Amino acid sequence: MLSYEGIFFEADMVDLIHSLETEKLARVNDEIHCTFKYHPTTDEIFNDIVGRTFEVYLIGYGNDGQNSGFEILFPDELKDYYINYDEQNPTVLKTPHITASLAEGAKASNTKNLNFKPLEKPVKLVGRFGYWIKGENEEYLSYEPYSKGKTR
Repeated sequence: MLSYEGIFFEADMVDLIHSLETEKLARVNDEIHCTFKYHPTTDEIFNDIVGRTFEVYLIGYGNDGQNSGFEILFPDELKDYYINYDEQNPTVLKTPHITASLAEGAKASNTKNLNFKPLEKPVKLVGRFGYWIKGENEEYLSYEPYSKGKTR
């Protein structure tokens, strides 16, 4: 099952993100990403951009002792794909963000509530649009087109 889709960051980009944290919390987020849609419907699966690389910018940082994360800005070509609406107000998009680290017991989903302070200057990141797949016995990142019921 496709759990969520978004821009994923790997290797040097993850190191860069962590180097910019003012305070790294106890748990480092396993998969650094910006969620574009959690549990997308068939019409919300974007196979036309999966696997493509995009430049995005870190523009703000927040840390409340539970969540540490960054606000991101992405290019105009991605704006129609970002459909991560707030559960309490389904007409309002969540602030695009990534979770860098968490306190023990904290939830990554609460990073959206941080008060992001602008960075001195934007920091460019390169990531790929992909899917986080959750099967019965495995979880993995895929940069391949998705079809319902697909597993590795």
